[in-house]
Amino acid sequence: MTTEHWRWLDLGRQGPYENASTMPVLVRSVAEQQLPIAQTSVWGRTHLNVGWFDDVDSTLDLARCEELGIDVVRRSFYGGGTAYYEAECSAMWGFLLPKDSTVCGVDTGDLDGLLRRFQSVVADALGRVGLSEVAFEGSSDLRWHDRKLGALTAQDVVACVSIGGFLNLRRPDLTTYLQVVRIPDDKFADKAVKDMSEYVCTAEEVAGHAVSYEDLRDALVAALADAGVVLDADVLNEGETKGVTKLAARVGSAESIRRVSSDRFREQAPAGSRIGLGNHKGRKLCRAGVALDADGTIVAALVAGDMHVGPPDVLDRVAEALVGAAAVDRDDLRRRIAAVFEADEVVQADDLMGVTTDDLLAALDRAIAQAAR
Repeated sequence: MTTEHWRWLDLGRQGPYENASTMPVLVRSVAEQQLPIAQTSVWGRTHLNVGWFDDVDSTLDLARCEELGIDVVRRSFYGGGTAYYEAECSAMWGFLLPKDSTVCGVDTGDLDGLLRRFQSVVADALGRVGLSEVAFEGSSDLRWHDRKLGALTAQDVVACVSIGGFLNLRRPDLTTYLQVVRIPDDKFADKAVKDMSEYVCTAEEVAGHAVSYEDLRDALVAALADAGVVLDADVLNEGETKGVTKLAARVGSAESIRRVSSDRFREQAPAGSRIGLGNHKGRKLCRAGVALDADGTIVAALVAGDMHVGPPDVLDRVAEALVGAAAVDRDDLRRRIAAVFEADEVVQADDLMGVTTDDLLAALDRAIAQAAR
């Protein structure tokens, strides 16, 4: 078995602004140095974390978050849904891999192959800490009796490829979260457990004993070693540290948090237009918004959702492509979505559980129907 050497950053306890800023900086380092980076960390501060494509107003009451003094950040380029993280409750890991290379015997252009390979590595690590009953289900979720324990996802983030995941170590106090959360329509349509407080489970529950961040970190290091990856411990260099500090001021800004916002969409829609918003839960939750003029022409559009797809501007470009279309011409709407979403440069892992053109179209159908009422 060929041995690979990766750079390893044990980032320990990170706050939300620091964490959200570290990843883009490391992505650039991988692209420049062409050396894989593994990073491990655990949340050091309670906060809400919004996915890159997520409509923040469909998942959170931002005004209430401000009243309660809860930090909110939007992840840079990384998809998935909005998550609540209490300090010390969730551990994270990420493997940032150079493009056009081979790691652990898999071409980094093969997202599904990478996902399968690192699912086996993560499963090995989980077995080492007493979590052998946990299984990958759905779109890379880690579940136990249909309850979510964590996830592992693969995403092309333009400059490199990212394989990342998290694990719930212990149960957070969801009292605060339940005061600010908005559960999108159909969020739990495909899940046997319907209530958020019941849906989340923890490593401590599954293993029957406490599982610390250090326990999981060391298990991942050992599992990677068995897969032929030697991790060379390192720290952020001076340039990376400066980059993190610079970006940290932006990730929690109103502009960043409201990057995808149905409230802002309504505010900015042309005067006199009819607004509609709709969700569709296919393989993942998709959301669409339209503004229609008096003739039924789409004059503005929003496309969002809980998904992992690249490049990061793909849903913005789908929305732009819909402008000028007749809302009643469904064939044309599908062609416009497909022209962007099915282009060669658009990539997502897990073909069986990824988002499709028809998923986006179904959400658009609902938005148009609401606007036409």
